[in-house]
Amino acid sequence: MPDGMLYSIVAFCKFYWRAVTKYQIHSPFVFELAQAVLEDRRDYYAFRDVEVLRARMLASEALLEVTDYGTGAEKGLKKRTLRSIVRRAGSSARQGQRLFRLLQWLAPKTVVEMGSSVGISTLYMASAVRNARLVSLEGCPQTAEVARTNLEVLGLRHAEIITGPFEKNLIPALQQLRQVDLVFVDGNHREKPTLDYFEQSLPFAHNHTVFVFDDTHWSAGMQAAWQRIQQHPRVTLSIDFYDFALVFLNPDFKVRQHWSIVPAWWKLWKFY
Repeated sequence: MPDGMLYSIVAFCKFYWRAVTKYQIHSPFVFELAQAVLEDRRDYYAFRDVEVLRARMLASEALLEVTDYGTGAEKGLKKRTLRSIVRRAGSSARQGQRLFRLLQWLAPKTVVEMGSSVGISTLYMASAVRNARLVSLEGCPQTAEVARTNLEVLGLRHAEIITGPFEKNLIPALQQLRQVDLVFVDGNHREKPTLDYFEQSLPFAHNHTVFVFDDTHWSAGMQAAWQRIQQHPRVTLSIDFYDFALVFLNPDFKVRQHWSIVPAWWKLWKFY
């Protein structure tokens, strides 16, 4: 078993052991959020539309030149099939649907995503907030073009893909928006870059800005980054849903809280 897979299994077991369900949550805000993101079983039309596009990409053997800025271990230019890119880098249907429900509940007006890949997470988020402005950053030109095509197919014209390294494009994108309601940090699964993106985004955040972090259980470095972010002086509430983790800056949360939460049916014995 590869070391990375073993780490992920151990990390999930630790998360699952400490996680609670909605029945152990005493904060009304956190309860409502968990209910909306984890417990809502409604099937939205957008889910079908995005998954149809995923199925088409999974059937494609088209070769793309992939510029990988990612984990640090696989930098450089490589050729991969579209199918393999979707399998490797595309958000799962569960994560995408949870992102959709999160954004639908929060209703942000300005969104920055770091890491479009072929646009699956972008499609889910843009479908949830059609009156928002969504700017998604992607390092690889060819996967960014696939993401743009997918957005055009679904008529999601309020979402924009900007191509190039995050280090070059993040600050200009934030300056263009002036203030951001939600930041989704994905696409570079290393400790220092994750912390840097968080710090660089903070000057453009307000009290109700929400940061979403993907792959916090990816590696020891990402877990260290997540722990440091939780301890940041501006963070007043953090929530780990495993598929992604959230931090809130709202000073109305007087006592700093951290929650690890799973759907109620994941722990059937905790109905109390």
